[in-house]
Amino acid sequence: MLDRVKDTFDLHPERIIADTAYGSGPILGWLVDRNIAPHIPVIDKPARTDGTWSRVDFEWDAENDQYVCPEGQSLKQFHRNYSDSNRGPDGKGVAKYRELKLTCQACPSKAKC
Repeated sequence: MLDRVKDTFDLHPERIIADTAYGSGPILGWLVDRNIAPHIPVIDKPARTDGTWSRVDFEWDAENDQYVCPEGQSLKQFHRNYSDSNRGPDGKGVAKYRELKLTCQACPSKAKC
């Protein structure tokens, strides 16, 4: 639709307003990449109904910049003391927190995670 409006009327919006149905990460990212400010509620599905843990089950530890899983394991953004350009935020403003693979494989609650 945005391409049709641009082609037909030579208009390029500075901002878009829409309902939550358009609030997925890929759509919001697509708009931001085109310098369009999205005024759209983000789709948020924190509660899970399939028996797996949801975001709210993980505790944020701001002092140590880590999450703590329900099994008490620390999910860190970095596990080494050196800077690695392939680690950290993915360029889209998202930082990934995780535990070491061996720790997760041995976890008794792996099926819920």
